[in-house]
Amino acid sequence: MPSLHELELAFVRAMFDATDRAAEAFVCAHGMASAARLAIYRNDIMHNYRAALSDVYPVVKRLVGDDFFRFAAERYIPRHPSRHGNLHDFGGEFAAYLEHFPPAAGLPYLGDVARLEWCWHESFHAADRCPLALDGLRTVAEASLPSLRFELHPSCRLLASPFPIDRIWQANQPAGGEIATVDLAAGAVRLLIRRRGDAVEIESVGTAEFALLAAFARGVPLQDALMPAYAADARFDFEAFLIKRASDATLVGFVVATNVSRTIGPATSPGLRVV
Repeated sequence: MPSLHELELAFVRAMFDATDRAAEAFVCAHGMASAARLAIYRNDIMHNYRAALSDVYPVVKRLVGDDFFRFAAERYIPRHPSRHGNLHDFGGEFAAYLEHFPPAAGLPYLGDVARLEWCWHESFHAADRCPLALDGLRTVAEASLPSLRFELHPSCRLLASPFPIDRIWQANQPAGGEIATVDLAAGAVRLLIRRRGDAVEIESVGTAEFALLAAFARGVPLQDALMPAYAADARFDFEAFLIKRASDATLVGFVVATNVSRTIGPATSPGLRVV
């Protein structure tokens, strides 16, 4: 007699592989064949997974059409089943899957469009935080400024792409009417995706600001985070950035390091001061 764990594994295999019939031996027929009973579960599970992907990736679905989307989803689902109890967490690998899905090879931007939709999805469901209070920065000792670690709002996501994926996304919104023509050679984009209230916003940001936000997202201290920003744009205005991103709640807090030994220096962090 198999253990409960073995029964569960057999059931899972049967749900994602109709040719695996091991579980049929443990299903009571009672007027309906074991295979038919398992098929009902299998169809329900696949339907729910496909519906979840459709909810998260409506632009991808519109770009490729219903039939292609279903074709791709039904091959993705058995390879990447949900590993969480919350169905909102399902589908995070779909972008990478599409990027290497041979039938989608003619749509090189499709993977990044899917990444943008996943960022939107995560941003929408993220926790909320109050914006950064700039007055709190004035209490930080000058010697501690270089080691400050700024915190982004939990809904913030950063995404760079060689394709104008923000325009592709916008052109394929339900309220957009007819699909507009998007020039794929329009150039690369660097996007900040975040939620304000109940609305998710997609904002194009400059190279320097994107580099700084990405460094903050990785937990890099201020002095080191500013280096790639100034490397991208020597005229980058950190003071204006700080005021703007505190007021729009992109920045929600900071951590002061202890036992700071480094001092501020214009060679590594020009213009660094508390506003």
